[in-house]
Amino acid sequence: MRKWLFWICILASFFVHLVHISDVAALRLLTKLEHALYDWQITHQPAELNNPQVVIANIDEKSIAELGQWPWRRDVLAQLLDRLFSHYQIKLIGFDTVFAESSDTTAIEVLDILNQTDLQQQPLFQQAYKSFKPQLQFDQMFAEQMEQHKVVTGLVFAQNKQKNKNNLPVPIAKTQNSTLVAAQSFIANLATFHQAASGAGFFDNPLLDEDGVFRRVPLLQQYQGYVYPSLALEMVRIAQQQNMATNFAEVAQADGSKVSQLVGIQLNGYSIPVNEKAAVLVPYTGAAYQFSYYSIIDILRQQIPLEQLKNKLVLLGTDSAGLLDLRTTPFAKAVPGVEVHASIIHGLLTEQIVAPVQQPLVMQLSLFVLLSILLLLLYRIDNPSWQIVYALAVLVGLFVVSFTLWFDKVYMPLASQVSYWFLTAVLLIAYKLIMEHRQKDFIVRRFGQYVPPSLVADMAKSPDKYQLQGQQKQLTVLFTDIRDFTRISEQLSANDLSDLMNQYLTVMTRIIHKHNGTIDKYMGDAIMAFWGAPIDNSNHAFEAVAAAVEMQQALDKVNKDFASKNWPQLQTGIGINTGLMHVGNMGSEFRMAYTVIGDEVNLASRLEGLTKQYGCEILLGELTFELVASSPWMIREIDAVRVKGKQQAVAIYQLCLPSKQGEYAKGIVSGYAEFLLAYRQQDWSIAQACLQQLFEQKLVSEALYKLFLQRINGYQQSPPPHNWDGVYTYQIK
Repeated sequence: MRKWLFWICILASFFVHLVHISDVAALRLLTKLEHALYDWQITHQPAELNNPQVVIANIDEKSIAELGQWPWRRDVLAQLLDRLFSHYQIKLIGFDTVFAESSDTTAIEVLDILNQTDLQQQPLFQQAYKSFKPQLQFDQMFAEQMEQHKVVTGLVFAQNKQKNKNNLPVPIAKTQNSTLVAAQSFIANLATFHQAASGAGFFDNPLLDEDGVFRRVPLLQQYQGYVYPSLALEMVRIAQQQNMATNFAEVAQADGSKVSQLVGIQLNGYSIPVNEKAAVLVPYTGAAYQFSYYSIIDILRQQIPLEQLKNKLVLLGTDSAGLLDLRTTPFAKAVPGVEVHASIIHGLLTEQIVAPVQQPLVMQLSLFVLLSILLLLLYRIDNPSWQIVYALAVLVGLFVVSFTLWFDKVYMPLASQVSYWFLTAVLLIAYKLIMEHRQKDFIVRRFGQYVPPSLVADMAKSPDKYQLQGQQKQLTVLFTDIRDFTRISEQLSANDLSDLMNQYLTVMTRIIHKHNGTIDKYMGDAIMAFWGAPIDNSNHAFEAVAAAVEMQQALDKVNKDFASKNWPQLQTGIGINTGLMHVGNMGSEFRMAYTVIGDEVNLASRLEGLTKQYGCEILLGELTFELVASSPWMIREIDAVRVKGKQQAVAIYQLCLPSKQGEYAKGIVSGYAEFLLAYRQQDWSIAQACLQQLFEQKLVSEALYKLFLQRINGYQQSPPPHNWDGVYTYQIK
């Protein structure tokens, strides 16, 4: 990274976050981050729920099945109020619904019409008329019950212009040009209900966040200069018979105009922590159903113990999905809306409302300046490791401050600060690491120990493209080993054995270098090499397989030279596998080596060991086969195995060398595939017949023939389970 580009990125981070913090222009990404951090915080530190005074009278599916679809007749609601107050002795009820329409009066109208006919002269009809008519005046019955008890009705404000319904109740205050949310229209209850109820409050939320999550809810709204309380606030006020005061102060705007800014809501001795829009952070106590829900049909039938409702504040609401009153909260996506109101009521009663930090803009800007100073100190630290420790310490400190304030019921948004610190710190640390990396020019010389000499010059031209540090990438690794090396070594003197190995390893190394492979290490008679690092090679699998084929072909010439010296003939097995591996300089302070490690490396080693079991020269892993499947080499799937140290089964493939007799015969791939299919379908007789035919045609080695014949005989005597997948598990390396 060039220095000027680095400083442009640093300044961009500074100004972008400053613009967001200063409220000049809110950035959507940072707003989302703020919501995510807030949700994480409240889910880890929810409000306490000890002996809640709020319960919910539930319009549930059970009640709907008994009483019919909502809304119910007002005489049923009147009966409900009678049960709740007379029998259960509740303190107050609030309706999370609005009664804007009159009840159906068809029955009364029919009676009045009949009363105007000749029936008017019939004493029996007059007696029935006077008896039935009062019983059909459902709205009056409901209003009479309201008037006798503490009832808070609901209403709805809207932020768009539409036709109002009915009239609003008496407001609690009057204000002009205030910071409160200004409603444009409303739906209110019938006048008879407003007059009969103890109070009314809105239950809509005009401050819903853009992601649809209920985090803030206003306790006050204004309509044409008059202030109205929320349902939750009004229920608490009436239940506790408290005096409520709304305090406003005139504040000058940037354009010189003045606005009445809300500075607080007093509910007797409790100063409710609200912002200028009268919004409170909903004090959720957890996910859905934190409060007790009681079916309305059970209440009407008096099937609930008296003590569970006595002296409680009751909210009438619903959890029925069909009534579409489910809300998204930081805890869950489908929470009954009535529980949002219950959480606010509980928070007001227990004084658990979390307050927004005082003078948030001043606090945010002050913290921003402090972090900028700390970032300058971070830049002066030379050691990248200590930079990381320092950066993490400050980041943890921000979260500790946030949790400490939340514990004291104060919320300060920190997403912008966390984002600013994290992004800028990462840029600073990355710049230091890059500069340090460029100073280590010896890296190219170190790579000369591992890669072909012809490639060292290319690496020297662009040393910044290569690194010794560990990384994870897709590579191809090859293992080759001399079979029965112990017996061979016992037949030779020490000098002859040394000469034999030097000659063999030299030939094989040249072939690996010819195909751009990197020698990892020599392990006695074994060679480990890999392709794709340190130099990127998109054909790493193809080059590794090409090297393996040439190594096996070169072995014939090597053995001729060895025969002229009366040295033993060599046979080798090669295992090749491709996959994600860790590659880099590894070791200790005493010795380092550029090497690859990982499960895919171990699998290549296991494949090399399995060449002895299957009597073949070259075995490929599954991904290696896929990458070279279009090559001219003849490759066939030979088995599916679960090697020692791995739980996942892998398919293994044999590369059939063209120099071997019969390897190009018809059926080497298709015939073996037929055998493998019968074998995996547990059709042992067909599998055995196919195997016998392949052996007679010299399309499988003797070792491979005996191996599967032994398995088939074993499975015939002791069949595998019905869900057997054809995989054979090896317990040896």
